[in-house]
Parts: sequence; structure tokens; C-alpha cells
Amino acid sequence: MPHFDLSGRWYRRRFPFHRSFHQGHHAGDFLEEEEDPRQRGVLRRTSCQRYRERLRSKRLQQLLHGLSIMATVAVVVVLILFLGIKLSTEQLDYTAPREEGLWSGFLRLLGLEQEDYLSGDLYMHNKNDFCSPETLDLGRIFRYMGRVVLNQEQALSRMERALGGSGRFRSVALLGPPGVGKSLAADTLRQCFPWPGNAHSYSWSTEVPDGASKFRLIRQFADGLSECGVNLLIIDNLTTCDYGLVSIYNRLILEREGEPTGNQTVLVVYVFNLESNLYWEQFELLQELPAETTVVNFRFFDEDDLLDCLASELKKEHRALSSKKESLLLQEALKTVQSSGCKLLRRLILQHGA
Repeated sequence: MPHFDLSGRWYRRRFPFHRSFHQGHHAGDFLEEEEDPRQRGVLRRTSCQRYRERLRSKRLQQLLHGLSIMATVAVVVVLILFLGIKLSTEQLDYTAPREEGLWSGFLRLLGLEQEDYLSGDLYMHNKNDFCSPETLDLGRIFRYMGRVVLNQEQALSRMERALGGSGRFRSVALLGPPGVGKSLAADTLRQCFPWPGNAHSYSWSTEVPDGASKFRLIRQFADGLSECGVNLLIIDNLTTCDYGLVSIYNRLILEREGEPTGNQTVLVVYVFNLESNLYWEQFELLQELPAETTVVNFRFFDEDDLLDCLASELKKEHRALSSKKESLLLQEALKTVQSSGCKLLRRLILQHGA
């Protein structure tokens, strides 16, 4: 008999097994009130497996992405440390070698730290090592000099080869018009010199009564040569008429080398300023300098070199110019570029730079 609940509905709706029992349904059959997943094509095993595969694939992608990020960060850190160590050890910084570290090298790599002139102080505990001529690393000095002296790569290369010889006496004569980097190269060498007490610079145009007094002063430098390390003497601001000084001073040094106690190593740099309108006549005359002195010719500058000088000077002086003012300064400096190189441009920047 049918059974009724209080609302009048059949019990078989609430208990489907009752209907299957009375109507002869078998296990595994589904009633009309229930939804058969086989008829709509969704199998529980298949749907769960696909879901689990998608979940595993998503987790694997996230894991690989995280590993790639960590690997990239590790490579960047290693490169920063490597470059910092390389810069801190290879870059010449005699001013404060104990303070130079990884962080300073990294800042310099990014261009966030301004590079100043180098001083000639070396901190060495072994006096024998300090006095050895091998302590003079001209390669490192000239790598730094190449960043200070603009657009004179051939001249600097020839100057380095001449001063890097094996003899006890080496000399060079730097020729060229004013303002192209001759005095700057010599001064940079002096400031980077590992024996600052052995480095002397003299301007031949200073107020000295006569040539004899000047020569006596130069002889004092020769008499005061040190036997510890390498000696450096720079004679700047020479003119073509002063070319006779080169052979006289060379002979003075070479004769001292033959003395029993004369074991000094001496480098001499002569700086000649040539006039642009008589340049080739003066250049040919200076080719007759003594054979032991290497002639190094610094080339003339043009408009492209002035642009490089302008950018370098503005950066060094921490100044800025508008585009219009830069153009005016370049036009003004271009008028004298053959006779004074970048000298006028430097003065104009100091006057008009903000």
C-alpha cells in the first residue's frame, strides 16, 4: 500500500529504494528524479583527474617561475661582486687604497661616483718592494690617463711604450699646440706616481732671471735624485728655441748613470708648445732631438673634440648649460681651436656655467 506523510506526498519520493523494490529495479539503476552522470557525459574520475592535472601543471609553472627569478637574482649578485672586486683591485686609486671596496667599485661602475685625480701615495710595508722599479705600473697609470686626456689615444700609447722601456734613463718630448692634453698627461703621470717625493715638475716660463739660473735649478733636481724607486722630472712650457736643453740635460743624467753610486732610474718628460701657424717648421726642427728621447706628437683638435671637452668639463665642474648657450660657447671656442685647443672652452664654461 502507498504510504503518505503528513503533507500527502508518497514515501517513495523520499525513499527511492522502496520504488525499486516494488517495481523490480536493480542495483546501479537511477530513478527518474535523479540525474544520471553517465547520460550527460561527465564521469567523476575523468573530471577529477583533469582538475588534478591542471593543478599540478599550474604549481609546476609557479615553481619554475620562482626558480628562474632566484637564478636571475643570483647571477646579478655574482656579476656585481665580480665587477666590484675587479674595479676595486685593478682601478688605480693611490689616494686611499684602504678605503676602496666593493661598494665604491660598484658605484663607480654605475657612474654614480666621480673619479678624481689619483695621488702618488703607496702603502707598502716592505721597503725593498717599495723601492723596486717594478712597482711602477705604467699600464694602470695610462689606463687611467686615457680617461682624463681626451682623444689622444695614439700619442698616449707611444708615450707609454717609450717610458716603459728597460733602460735606466728614458725620456719623451711631447709636441703639439696648446690645449690638446700634453701638460695634462704629464701632470696626471706625476699625480699617479708611486714615489711622490721623486716627482718634480718645472715650468720653463717661470720668472727666473736668465737661462743659467734655470739650468742651475734643473741641475739641483739631478743632484737630488733618489736611489729608492724611479725618479720623474717634467719640464713644461718649452718652446722650439729651447730644444738645446734636451741634449744638455740628457747628457747630465747619462753621465751620472756611469758613477759607482749612480743607480737611479730616471724618467724625463719635456713638453713643447708649438705655434699653429709655424707648426710644421717647428715640428721638423724638433725631429733633431737626441736619439734617446722619443718624440710624441699630440694631434690638433676640431669641433668634435670640442664637444667631448665640453661634456667632460661640465661634468667635472658640476655645471649645466642650456642648449642655446652651449651652441654659443662652441662657436666662440671653435674660432681658436687650432691655436688653443680646449683652453678657451674651459674658461668660457667657468664664466657662463650655472
